[in-house]
Amino acid sequence: DKNLPGADERVLQFLDIMDDEIDRSNKIINDLLGFASLAKLKKIPFDITEIIEEALIRAKEVKGNITISKKFQSDLPKVMIDANQMGQIFINLIENACHAMADGGELQISTRENMDSVEIEFSDSGCGIPEKEIKKIFDPLFTTRPGGIGMGLAVCHWIIQKHEGTIDVESQEGKGTRFVIKLPLEK
Repeated sequence: DKNLPGADERVLQFLDIMDDEIDRSNKIINDLLGFASLAKLKKIPFDITEIIEEALIRAKEVKGNITISKKFQSDLPKVMIDANQMGQIFINLIENACHAMADGGELQISTRENMDSVEIEFSDSGCGIPEKEIKKIFDPLFTTRPGGIGMGLAVCHWIIQKHEGTIDVESQEGKGTRFVIKLPLEK
């Protein structure tokens, strides 16, 4: 029968799609399990600059066409944080910024003490985030990346809240994005 090879091809096509969707679902489930296991924070006084420097080494997306400029306050007080989880946040923000600058650009990272908190800023010269999407970026499962599942920024937001801190975002399409994290200093 002449129609059989075509039918086989369609079946194979559907099987491929199902396979991809199963992989995607597994990734979502694993990320949700990761999300749930973040409940316990191991907070100790830490130098935030060290964690940023380590995150820059560990981030996989940093390519040669991206300039990193650092403005770190030298006498920054230590912050009570879970260094592991904060490191993951920084890696995530660095990789997102680099991803937004596929054709190259500049990532500026700065730290400063401000009243009773330490502020960490990540500012890129990338493609920016459309205004209608900016309100959704911390929602679980929201993503602008092809193949992404969107847990990254939701997890970042959640961990920072657990540290009694805040994360804010400003973005202009075609101009870049700026994330500012504020972490409280011990009274």
